[in-house]
Amino acid sequence: MMRFLLFVATLLFLPIGQAQPLLHGTLIAEQAAGLAQPHDAALSPDGRLLYVTDMANSRIVALDAMTLKTLGTFGAGELSYPHDAEFDARGRLLVADTGNDRIAIYEVNGASARLVGELKGLAAPEGVAVTGDGRVLATNVRSGSVSVFRGDKLVASVGQQGSRDGEFSHPHDIDVGADGTIYVVDSGNNRVQVFDSSLAHRSSFGPELKLNGPKYLSLDAGRIWLADEYNHRILLLDHRHRLLGVLGTSQPGRGANAFRKPEAVVARAPHLWVVDTYNDRVLLLQVTLPDLQGR
Repeated sequence: MMRFLLFVATLLFLPIGQAQPLLHGTLIAEQAAGLAQPHDAALSPDGRLLYVTDMANSRIVALDAMTLKTLGTFGAGELSYPHDAEFDARGRLLVADTGNDRIAIYEVNGASARLVGELKGLAAPEGVAVTGDGRVLATNVRSGSVSVFRGDKLVASVGQQGSRDGEFSHPHDIDVGADGTIYVVDSGNNRVQVFDSSLAHRSSFGPELKLNGPKYLSLDAGRIWLADEYNHRILLLDHRHRLLGVLGTSQPGRGANAFRKPEAVVARAPHLWVVDTYNDRVLLLQVTLPDLQGR
């Protein structure tokens, strides 16, 4: 027993990139009824509702954020394989409507919504984000690029298919930090690319984490949560992109801390919503974080 404890202690204090502590999530709620390959989700601005992109059902499902009770659905007949969703400063829900090559714009009122606009000229968008100055950013899987909108006008396109800095292969999520830093999950290249607010490339990370098909991330209080789909795990990184811990067993499973190809995570400490895509469910976990002092 003493030898085992010494072994565990050694693992927990190895340098970043060699071994990291497993995180533990306490299950608060689970929702699986009727979902079919859910891909991502967005918390309402007041944090009370969770809007899930129910991809294979081509709709949005509105859940109570803390119980995961289904409150309603919308978008059926309007959306085609939606992947991502994000609120803008006006409280409208922007949906990456992948099969329709657009961003669909909804005015939402609780579990009901009305389609009020669209951003067109996209190529299978799977990620959408809003910058502090109101620009809308969308990733294009088919063209390997990021589109930039001001209002309803497409004003720029950044990147192309490839593996060099600023190029993409099957880009999925895009998100904006509080300081304006832009993150693009470059899924086909198993990395995340980091850009400044003008979309000039700053850095990349991923190979050192042995990512395998990363999809969607969530930024929370300077930390990054990243769904690493084909490794069946969720990673927690610090602001320097160093690994702090892992949720999941790295093998497909189904439990509070076991997932099957999870594609997304939404974080608002101490809560974590995991979109466990190929178990057709959403989980709400409470996660005890490692000591981040000095990180």
